[in-house]
Amino acid sequence: MGIRLQRKGEGVGDSSGVVVVGAGAAGTAAVGALRAQGYDGAITVVTAEPGPPYNRTTVSKGLLKGQFGVDAVVLPEAATPGIAWREADPAISLDPVARRLTLAAGAELRWDALIVATGAAPRRWTGPADPTARERILTLHTAADARRLRTLGGLEGPSARPGRVAVLGGGIIALEAAGVLHAAGADVTVVSRTENSMSRHVGSTVGAWVAERHRRHVRYVTGATLAGATLADEGLRLELTAGQVLDVDVAVLAHGTEPAVAWLAGSGLPATDGIAVDARFRVHRATGVYAAGDVARILGPDGRGRRAGHWTLAVEQGRHAARTVLFDLGVAAAEPDPFDVQPTFTSDAYGTRLTVIGDPGTATTETVLEGDPAGDAFTVAGLDAAGGVVSAVGVGPALTALRLKEAVRRGEQLAQVTADQRSR
Repeated sequence: MGIRLQRKGEGVGDSSGVVVVGAGAAGTAAVGALRAQGYDGAITVVTAEPGPPYNRTTVSKGLLKGQFGVDAVVLPEAATPGIAWREADPAISLDPVARRLTLAAGAELRWDALIVATGAAPRRWTGPADPTARERILTLHTAADARRLRTLGGLEGPSARPGRVAVLGGGIIALEAAGVLHAAGADVTVVSRTENSMSRHVGSTVGAWVAERHRRHVRYVTGATLAGATLADEGLRLELTAGQVLDVDVAVLAHGTEPAVAWLAGSGLPATDGIAVDARFRVHRATGVYAAGDVARILGPDGRGRRAGHWTLAVEQGRHAARTVLFDLGVAAAEPDPFDVQPTFTSDAYGTRLTVIGDPGTATTETVLEGDPAGDAFTVAGLDAAGGVVSAVGVGPALTALRLKEAVRRGEQLAQVTADQRSR
């Protein structure tokens, strides 16, 4: 059976079963897990975007390259039987006590279980800028964003001619966008607040390697960020905080993301820097409400929280939240264990693959396990103060980093890990 698209206005006030808010990695994974593990009740998915759910990791990769359209990366969960998809109708308010969810078009949905998976939204430029100039300062978060950047950047159209693009930021999206735009022939300038801004994502050794690749391929301006923007000669004039002026056709703002929780104002949910959840994704002090993915903040024993930040981790969180829902609804006999999955993600740096296991930003020291950081093929392990392995990053070949995945999860001593590998 195919997707049933529930139109705006249907089911007002009478929806029950499981309602999922958000159709990104966590939300769609939860939907698939609910059906796969025996839930046969009603499932409604509320999403702000039109069209079926798709793989957002391709926005700054294949979709920006123009290699394929969004139809090629629709998620398999889109074909899950018996799902009511409420497209382009975002949630605008929540009453967790009355179990009432209000949508933009006016519908009110009720639920037996509610999974909030609205993810994170890109930070936008709020500083001084002409209104028309602001329209050329883009974020890169959706398929529509990728299409607009390709158009304004001169990468498509009958008279396509790659233009001048400023990439403002030093994180993963900035790195991937700069690489794609450079490969397409655009004149790219990357503006980063710090020299090695990728270090919190990949560690200091690989962060320095990334900075060198920026300098090798594009103009790399460090110690600055955007101060203001105006239109000039049908282009965009950017003033930087360090005094430089850039004349470009379009700018990509990649200054990170924030949990998409503004719509929860007044709900009473603990939603400072993400919705506070336990290790099984139950929202604190809100019976029947769960949260997973980039919008969720898992509280540890020390009371500090951490958010997902990566697609694969959000997928696993969505599935885990679904298992908790199934137990709480009496569908599953066993409660799932506390969530314990290591972050893992891949990225691309000007044609070289990066494979990241764990959290390199928490390492106190690093050691090169193989290869040479002066080249494009090496592996780095990140260690905590006691010598435990907290991360592994493979530049180019990924096999050594992937072999350390379990050691990272357990925080094993590097000496023991290398001894075990030599004995195999």
